[in-house]
Amino acid sequence: MVMRKFNPPDLKNALQKSVGTYQLALIYRYITNDKGPTVHIFGPVAEKNCEIIRFDCFEREPHYHLGISYLDEPVVTIKASDPLSWVLEELEEHLPEYLKRSRADNELPNSWRSLIREVTRAFKTKATEWE
Repeated sequence: MVMRKFNPPDLKNALQKSVGTYQLALIYRYITNDKGPTVHIFGPVAEKNCEIIRFDCFEREPHYHLGISYLDEPVVTIKASDPLSWVLEELEEHLPEYLKRSRADNELPNSWRSLIREVTRAFKTKATEWE
């Protein structure tokens, strides 16, 4: 398994939305030999604000990282024909589980499902600009 250390992301042109104490950002990234949308999730971990999860919905090698800024976790491959749609559906249904797997503080409001649906709708709209 590949282990990586990461630099803080450049969110200058990102679409950013909140779900309680969590900040989600969508940006289109170009990396060596790949490109595509990335969904970042930032939030509280041991009383610090950290990047918790990064979903890289790249064309060639879509994958995600859990506990990205504070854990040496392996890269997990996304096996979906439309990685961004898969990620947004996963977040709508399983955001608390992803936070738990990332060892993040689970401070989601009771209304998290409706809030994350608003975020995913906005992200889908933004992603149509890249098609």
